[in-house]
Amino acid sequence: MKHIRWQWVAKAVFFGLLLFFVFTGVTMLLWNAFAAPLFGLPTLDLIQTAGLMFLGRLLTGGFSRGGWRGGRGWRMRKGMRERWHNMTQEEREQVMQRWGKGRSRPAGEADAPAAEA
Repeated sequence: MKHIRWQWVAKAVFFGLLLFFVFTGVTMLLWNAFAAPLFGLPTLDLIQTAGLMFLGRLLTGGFSRGGWRGGRGWRMRKGMRERWHNMTQEEREQVMQRWGKGRSRPAGEADAPAAEA
């Protein structure tokens, strides 16, 4: 049993490193082929490209679960779902009247007659 688990861990580490080096290498090739000549930027080696990818990830979403998706919005949706389940039917109808059937336009706008052109 331990032998199988060890093989699985070794394969996971190997393929993780392989994917890391493939993505870093592709990013390095694209940077050196397009960004360096077009904008006069320096060419990058593999370590510099890995650092650039790390910095980009930190600046655009961090390393939390889900990046942008797993942050505050998820907690707000979860809280709203709990409130919705705790509402009575009358309270739900009031919320639906306030928000309208769809969120693409305000509540009273769907009932207004269309302007003749």
